[in-house]
Amino acid sequence: MSRSVLITGGTGALGEAVTRRFLGDGHKVAVTWIVQEEADRLRDSLASESSQPALVSADVTDPDSIASAVEEIAQQQGSIEVLVHLVGGWKGGEPVHEHSIATWDKMMQLNLRSAFLCSRAVLPKMLENAWGRIVLVSARTARVGRTGQAAYAIAKAGVGLLAEIVAEETRGSGVTANAIAPSSLDTPANRRSMPNADHTAWVPTDLAAASIFFLASEEAGQLRGAWLPVFGSV
Repeated sequence: MSRSVLITGGTGALGEAVTRRFLGDGHKVAVTWIVQEEADRLRDSLASESSQPALVSADVTDPDSIASAVEEIAQQQGSIEVLVHLVGGWKGGEPVHEHSIATWDKMMQLNLRSAFLCSRAVLPKMLENAWGRIVLVSARTARVGRTGQAAYAIAKAGVGLLAEIVAEETRGSGVTANAIAPSSLDTPANRRSMPNADHTAWVPTDLAAASIFFLASEEAGQLRGAWLPVFGSV
């Protein structure tokens, strides 16, 4: 069955892999974007696909912008049935006693606030229609290897907890919420920033996309509030 899917942060490397996976399975996909060049790059990379995503400009840290995007997407492809929230950001290297307020606020805004706002925006229609899948992205750092990255780790732990709470609140409704928790993703940006790392231990984006795709499926309906480790060989 074709579903109406919203992928936030879909213009990045993981976003492209996830978008391609859903399009390939015949779903109607909308992708939010905030940088025009990134939206253009995604459109070009998917030009050979038999169907194309709807590209919708939205700031996922702003509730009014998200509400407008959700309404626009509903008009184009029907009420959102699957939310895959990929928006996030990382900054580390600051122990707690030297941690800047600016870094703290940015990590909470990009990672946790955005996940909350997007989940809140799509849940009413999912509950009304008695079916929905919310897939959020936590991180391995939420539980291990957190030194020097308190804000990021706490925000990503919060994302996992958000999925648990949504799952509790929607029990029996046909709506589920779960989170994947990847370690380092094998993306061009990560390779540039960590050229000397062991890239063979990283998680390929297509494998992370496969985990996300499963959590959005009909078959994953019995998983509620899961924190799915996607650690590669790390």
